[in-house]
Amino acid sequence: MPSMEVNFCGVSIKNPVVAASAEPTLNAHNMKKCIDTGAGGIIAKTMTDSPAMRELTTRSKWRFLNERHEVCQGKVPRAFSLYGRSGLALEPPEEFLPEIKETIGYAAEHKAVVIGSIASTEMQGWVELGKQIEDAGVSLIELNFGCPHPKLMPGVRTGMNVGQDFDYACEITQAVAEAVSVPIMIKVTPQVTDLIEFAGRLKKVGAAAVTLTNRFIGFVPDIETGKPLIYGQAGVGGPWIKPLTLRWINEVRRAYKDEIFIAGTNGAYDWRDIVQFIMSGAHIVEMCSAVMVFGYEWLGKQVRGLEKFMNEKGYETIDQMRGIASDAAMAYAYMPREKARVNPDLCNYCRRCLKACFYQAMQDGEDETWVQEDNCIGCGGCYSVCPVPGAIDIVIHQ
Repeated sequence: MPSMEVNFCGVSIKNPVVAASAEPTLNAHNMKKCIDTGAGGIIAKTMTDSPAMRELTTRSKWRFLNERHEVCQGKVPRAFSLYGRSGLALEPPEEFLPEIKETIGYAAEHKAVVIGSIASTEMQGWVELGKQIEDAGVSLIELNFGCPHPKLMPGVRTGMNVGQDFDYACEITQAVAEAVSVPIMIKVTPQVTDLIEFAGRLKKVGAAAVTLTNRFIGFVPDIETGKPLIYGQAGVGGPWIKPLTLRWINEVRRAYKDEIFIAGTNGAYDWRDIVQFIMSGAHIVEMCSAVMVFGYEWLGKQVRGLEKFMNEKGYETIDQMRGIASDAAMAYAYMPREKARVNPDLCNYCRRCLKACFYQAMQDGEDETWVQEDNCIGCGGCYSVCPVPGAIDIVIHQ
């Protein structure tokens, strides 16, 4: 059987599937449920010294949206959106830390890793929270510079409000890194111009890893009522966003290789997505949205699915997969020239390819379509709309 063990920032994790910091890790009860599934680890709900962010969680609301961005109400599609308004851990540190300690003891019995998450509104607060959660016994600490909800609360400088200020974020990172001995990882917001530069700067001031990425801020009106869904703007993420997340994982991987560890989050629905995250360059993959839809056991199902995939494909370790897609990525100028090719024995003459071709390459024949090669650039539009497997291929042009 393949080994799914991962070295993440010097910490051994039995598999790369980790429950993200969210409602499924809200307290010891929930965190234990995640651990029971066989997940490699959990990231606790973000501990904070901000009463406003704790109070906000008591008003939490979220909706699972379909492809039309309407509330699912039963059937949740694979590419759903999680649209929500929430906050950070409900309890103040003095009440939440016992929950962390209880979970760490339970995790040790199951060979799982507990990662702490913190967020403050002041520089010294970040440092104090870091020390407190390290003393509780966590293996790593995630600094939450990505939470979208503080952006919706004027005067609360934490979460995304920190992640969009690179200088301030680096000051906090350095201060916490100097104050604690466990590795720290920085959860960033995608709503910035350049995460490549940011990742490099964070590494220089002491970050061992970056978590790519937290949710965006969105806005969804309800056309039946003319009012905004769940009262206004909210954080938006979920499986639909995966390509955007993988873009940043790909770019950070290509820029820094193994100089910085990567935790991937926001977009992983199942084990297939976990594989894509790893092949893009992620060391571990944090899951949340699908767990909130299907329950804790969803985590264990993906651990088993990943192991089965590795066994079938002959991957003996996670490292054999990690970053292989990013390492094989080509610049536009180096992509080979291709042409479409129609298999007349399989073409059912539905003519969909004619509608998808804008280069006058697909031609209308008597019984099947055919390719005017001089016009074809191999864009793949015809291949994508063809309903018959094998009827159209895209081949490298010699």
